[in-house]
Amino acid sequence: MTERVRVETAFGVVGVEATDTGVSRIRLPGDGYDSKTSGDGRAPEHAAAAAAQIREYVKGVREQFEVELDWSAIGPEQRRVLEELCAAAPFGTTITYGELGRRSGVDDPRDVGVLMGRNPLPLVVPCHRVVAADGLGGYGGGLELKRRLLELEGVLPPRLDLDVG
Repeated sequence: MTERVRVETAFGVVGVEATDTGVSRIRLPGDGYDSKTSGDGRAPEHAAAAAAQIREYVKGVREQFEVELDWSAIGPEQRRVLEELCAAAPFGTTITYGELGRRSGVDDPRDVGVLMGRNPLPLVVPCHRVVAADGLGGYGGGLELKRRLLELEGVLPPRLDLDVG
């Protein structure tokens, strides 16, 4: 059973998918998303918990997600790297692709980048906190969203959007 919900946030619509095991996918704004309610099993409970916590995170009142995750569609290497990311880069911090690779046994930082790009659980498993040694690096939700998330967490100073024209 899969439950899908739309979460309206200041950053745009976030999609949450959950199974009876836990949250299985997060879709970032711009990915396009529809909701589907199954109404039975534990999937609705997991989806609702994730939706509420995403709203709190975007409002700046939650620093850590406490939801069950469904890792079944994630291979062992990627899971190892994503779990290390959660342990090594808490709210308000970043880690480089290279350092995350060293900590999780992946030799090439570019391979870590590929694994981050395939992260099916962004926000909850915070791949936006992984940065290049010389800048922000990439992000599946786009660099503007990555910048806004890192600003929210206090890693980057907020930008002043002044019209000086």
